[in-house]
Amino acid sequence: MSFHDDKLWQEAYMAALDLLEATDGQPGDLIDQVRKHALMVVTEVAQAVANRDRKFRDIKLRGVVNMIVALRSLLSLLWAREALADEAFGKLDSAYEALSGKLPR
Repeated sequence: MSFHDDKLWQEAYMAALDLLEATDGQPGDLIDQVRKHALMVVTEVAQAVANRDRKFRDIKLRGVVNMIVALRSLLSLLWAREALADEAFGKLDSAYEALSGKLPR
């Protein structure tokens, strides 16, 4: 099975697409950091789910939890600086909160 077929990866992928769309065309270091973290979440989930070693997978996914914490903090800063509308922030924050809840602790 390809990582593309994994439901966890698909959820991370869709959240990243939504984030990229919400920040499209916006300049700034904070925007760049948010986008970088979203891409890191997708790639780390892909690496984890593509690996057959269960222990490696769990370790990688635990690291993703920390990335999501950082990403949600950065999203909060964007929202506070009014670089994200309330609706966009709520959608993205909820998506990453839901994804985080599906990862091992």
